[in-house]
Amino acid sequence: MSYEQKIINYFEKNYKKIGDDCAYINSTKQLISSDTLVENKHFDLKHFTPQNIAHRLFLSNYSDIQSSGGVPKYVLLNISFPNKNYKFVQQIITNFHRICLTNKVEIIGGDTTSSEKIFLSLTIISDKINNTKITKRSNAKVDDKIYTFSGIGYSKLGYLSLYSKFKLPNNLKNLSVKQFLKPKMYIYQDIFRHLNITSCMDLSDSLLSTLETISLKSKKKIKLNNLNSVNSKLYKFLKEEKYISLILSSGESVEKGKGVNLKKFNLAKVKKFDHFKNNYSL
Repeated sequence: MSYEQKIINYFEKNYKKIGDDCAYINSTKQLISSDTLVENKHFDLKHFTPQNIAHRLFLSNYSDIQSSGGVPKYVLLNISFPNKNYKFVQQIITNFHRICLTNKVEIIGGDTTSSEKIFLSLTIISDKINNTKITKRSNAKVDDKIYTFSGIGYSKLGYLSLYSKFKLPNNLKNLSVKQFLKPKMYIYQDIFRHLNITSCMDLSDSLLSTLETISLKSKKKIKLNNLNSVNSKLYKFLKEEKYISLILSSGESVEKGKGVNLKKFNLAKVKKFDHFKNNYSL
């Protein structure tokens, strides 16, 4: 168990308002989530532009509210930075402001301090939502289908290309690096209106970790098939074992039982991301 999960487990045992990707406040009927970006951990100043950083900060929080079925409404922004980086940080703020305006999210406060590196922390609050409308990880049902966004795998390849000199054809390299530096942002509400979504989770660390969490919370067994169709371009480029490890994953169905199952493949081989270890590899 990772340090991150140990900390989460501790608080979940002692505080009842802690939810899935978000906490829910009954008195105001709002979802709340918080996330942090740290220089040289989540971004660096060599490859990331101020626009990239602002986009990543907004997206990481925005998707948390959406995955719980809510509509993001307000944010609190906390910024710490060295004096020498003021102009760069000012550009992050300007770009973040534009993103909020575009997505009809209002900045209602925050804090600013000095630090040795750039730290960005965002708290996002949803519009009002009845607790019966919240999409929970524990609600997965037997015979549910599993849906995920297209393009999974590109972002990690982009990271490996930039920082581990993983060799890729130029067209694939450009696509992957672009997806890593500025991932696409989707509006979940459009999807929820067309599909009967029973359970959902923000995909932040790896698909395998996400599916394992949904399986644990819902006490259902997740059976994976058709992984070759998740990203057909990468399936043709990589050997099957590396492809599966990279994608993990998409799926076909939810069954009685527990855990995540992929026929003829040992899921223990998949290197899941750990925030406290430098283990992002293929």
